[in-house]
Amino acid sequence: MTEVVGVPGTVCSPAVFAPLAALVPGVRPVSWMTAPGPWTVPAVADRIADDLTAPVVLVGHSTGGAIATTLAATHPELVVGLVLVDTGAHMRRHGDVDGIIDRFAAQWGREALSAVLDRSFATAPPADVRAELLAYAEAVPREAAVEVLRSQRDLDLTEVLPTITCPAAVVHGVHDRARSTAEAEELAALLPDADLSWADCGHTPVFEAPEVVAAAVRSVLDRAP
Repeated sequence: MTEVVGVPGTVCSPAVFAPLAALVPGVRPVSWMTAPGPWTVPAVADRIADDLTAPVVLVGHSTGGAIATTLAATHPELVVGLVLVDTGAHMRRHGDVDGIIDRFAAQWGREALSAVLDRSFATAPPADVRAELLAYAEAVPREAAVEVLRSQRDLDLTEVLPTITCPAAVVHGVHDRARSTAEAEELAALLPDADLSWADCGHTPVFEAPEVVAAAVRSVLDRAP
């Protein structure tokens, strides 16, 4: 069975992949933010690649999408499929990224992390789940969050995406307050073999609309060599 590796977004717990894992056997999310640095997008991609023992399908959410795309481009022999969830080719339309970086650098703590967490869902998760997600975020080193966001802000994958020939899927929550639907359309158009699916949710379809992401994963698995 081909393994499906989930790559969460910045300060995002691997636990957000639990609803998807209930629908797709073999989903394994990674906790890259709690691993030792450096935490640039290319460095994290290389570390995840070093831990892979066979080709996988990558499901990258938010910043995890940039990491997954970079891994697929730099280690194509390790990736047989790619599912990109609420991410983009660049951050030029992610207008508040500098504000988030500045706030994390200056005011790291529960208030700043809660604001980012709550913005990631169109419908608030249950209180116990929110507490679990917030606890994970608070355990992340501030340096990890600031470094990876600066790296992603300065990264443009526009020229890289057309070189990724494995089957791909783009999934986007139509109520996402961080990324626009235009960014999802651009991302899907730049990939040579990509489907585009919409989810009736916010920034985190792997948790809010796992059935949509599961369908995308199955489609990629069916098309994978």
